[in-house]
Amino acid sequence: MQQRFNSSAIARTIAAPALTAVLLATLSACGGGGRGPPPASTVSNASIAATRYGSPAVLTMSGTNLDSSGLSVTSSGCKNMTRLTSGALVSTATTAYYTCTVSAAFSSTVLIQSNGTTIANPTFSVPAPQVTLHVSNGSNVDGDIVLTLMGDKVPTTVDNFLAYVNASPNSFYKGTIFHRVAKLITDPSKFFVIQGGGYGATVNGQLPAHKTTNAPIAIETAGGNNVQWSVAMANSGPGTVTSEFFFNAMDNTSTLANGYSVFGNITAGISVAQAITAAPANCTNNALAGTIDCLPQPDVTITAATQTQ
Repeated sequence: MQQRFNSSAIARTIAAPALTAVLLATLSACGGGGRGPPPASTVSNASIAATRYGSPAVLTMSGTNLDSSGLSVTSSGCKNMTRLTSGALVSTATTAYYTCTVSAAFSSTVLIQSNGTTIANPTFSVPAPQVTLHVSNGSNVDGDIVLTLMGDKVPTTVDNFLAYVNASPNSFYKGTIFHRVAKLITDPSKFFVIQGGGYGATVNGQLPAHKTTNAPIAIETAGGNNVQWSVAMANSGPGTVTSEFFFNAMDNTSTLANGYSVFGNITAGISVAQAITAAPANCTNNALAGTIDCLPQPDVTITAATQTQ
């Protein structure tokens, strides 16, 4: 950009202060001036409605300038924070709505900031998630197994498991079987694990093709060790966790160490899990694993899998 003066005489008559003003005005007109921060937001009231882990929560706030670009809404315990701009809840400058999915914590805070300054921090709490599996073989196994999940410790694993449980229109696990009831070759009186979550009903006593799963996830070890009646995800190496899970029928702390994603515990229905180990089965030696692997016959089937808390 250039500013021309046609007469040197005119230029000499302009006093220094006036010249400075002219140049500043020219710079401003050409975009050289600085911009201030976005309008500051204020919040007079903010609350978040959250009822269940893994489900959407809705944040409602009222105030001023709630459409400012300087407004920031985040939470370490609620992922995928999204401002609502359509549907039943439409955000405006005086009322704003956000939705997110509860994950990684049972109690958490929403941090609302304006231009980097905290202006509100509502909190929420949900109970630890629980999943109820109804299992049956039409004979001596029939009942519920309740799993309480460690979403605050291994959220990726728990979110993955809940995605299978809550798959629509039917739970991924509905109709799957417990295909491996393993006991130790060195001591067949001790049951090792009860594994399921990957196969549908057997055909002439043989496993069908594995069900198609979601993309695999990494192993999370913050859930702890494989103590008796904990539940963990099966894997065949790093980055291979999909849908299969197992119950630790004995304390496998030293055997399995920390190489599996322990993500919950059986908190009700241990007698049902024990009945699975007593069910009729066809067994073969698995020398590589050091176990006797048994396929219950008739099938021990998960007839329902529901997030009940």
